[in-house]
Amino acid sequence: MEENTTQEETQLPPVDFVSFTTDLITTAHLYLQGFRDPETEKVIVNLGLAKRVIDTLEMLEEKTKGNLSAPESNFLANSLYDLRMGYVRAVNSQPDTPEPDESEDVPEQETPNEDNSSTETDQTEQVIEEENTDS
Repeated sequence: MEENTTQEETQLPPVDFVSFTTDLITTAHLYLQGFRDPETEKVIVNLGLAKRVIDTLEMLEEKTKGNLSAPESNFLANSLYDLRMGYVRAVNSQPDTPEPDESEDVPEQETPNEDNSSTETDQTEQVIEEENTDS
C-alpha cells in the first residue's frame, strides 16, 4: 500500500503560482457553493471563510504585482473577478436567513391582541410563505 502512496506523490505536478492559487480558488468556490458535511449530511456554505480566501488572493495579487508573468497575472485577476461576483451573488441570495427571526417575533406580538389584527398577520404570513415557495 505504501507503493501506491509513493506513486501518487510522484505523479503530482510541481507547485507553481497557478497551481497554488488554483487550490485557494477551489477552496473559495467550495465555501461559496457549499459542500456536504460527511458526518451530518448537511450542506455547508461559509461566506466568511470564502471572503477570507478572496482577501488572501487579493493580498497575493497586491504583493506579487509586477513579479508575475502576463498569463499568471491574468489568471489571478480573472479568478478574483469570478470569486467576487460569486460572493456578491451568494450574499444577495441570503435574505431567507432573517425572515424566520421576523416570523418568530410576529406571533409573540399578536398573541396579547384580541382584535382582528391576528387574522391580517396570518394572511400576511401566508402570502410571504407563498412568495418564498415561488422563488
